[in-house]
Amino acid sequence: MGEVVAAMAGVHAPQLLQSFPGEDETQLDASRDALRELGGILDETRPDALLIIGSDHLETFSLDLVPTFTLYTGPRAEGEFGGEPFSRPVHTGLATALVEGLIERGFDMAYSQRAELGHAFATPFRFVLGDRPIPVVPLLVNVYLPPLTTPRRCEALGRAIAEVVAGRDERVAVLASGGMSHYPGTPKYPEPEFGFDRWILDRIEAGDLDPLLDLTPEQLDEVGEGELLAWFVLFGAMGRRRPGRVLSYQPIWHHGHGVVVWDTETEAMEAAR
Repeated sequence: MGEVVAAMAGVHAPQLLQSFPGEDETQLDASRDALRELGGILDETRPDALLIIGSDHLETFSLDLVPTFTLYTGPRAEGEFGGEPFSRPVHTGLATALVEGLIERGFDMAYSQRAELGHAFATPFRFVLGDRPIPVVPLLVNVYLPPLTTPRRCEALGRAIAEVVAGRDERVAVLASGGMSHYPGTPKYPEPEFGFDRWILDRIEAGDLDPLLDLTPEQLDEVGEGELLAWFVLFGAMGRRRPGRVLSYQPIWHHGHGVVVWDTETEAMEAAR
């Protein structure tokens, strides 16, 4: 029987991939190091596939078509950022099974074999996956263009993903790529809601996720937390709720960088003893 063997979330800011003036490299290095720690969890859990829940930043989608949830089912996950191309093998069997299984469970999934992926995937490919030969399954969630889906719908999708995985043979790690507070392309860019970030992380460390899932898309947008919709899919996919561990939080002047891992149920039980 298949299972979700790892659950983790981490920032995917462009500044982690390229050099930009005015950035604090000490803070950026702390975020990079924490993402690399997530790679160590892949070494410990040895998954057969890595499901990466990310977002599109208009690399593929536009106002011509804005799907809410899209699975990538092509043979390789490809794209480029900052002139640097990337290409990773896709676990097409799992990706196709997820499309079929989620539609059977009432989710009108979109899928693509040609999506151009951006830094939401380039960042975890470089710092989390590294040179590990683990096939990936990219899942894109619309987090920017209204109307947005709700946190509860994202959690429900995650639960359905876990059901599909349980009916197969693969051990699957799940990574939510994105967050935390930031306002790209707006006058509020230098004014992230760091206090709201810390409230979110406090709830995660306490295993108290309902206050987060009760937020509306409008509330998330107001505090620059739209990318947490990807995290909410993870909340459902990891099964029984348990406290998360914050590996790093960096209040970059324009972006809250968070990296979090949830221990497996066995590890959580041992830690509680």
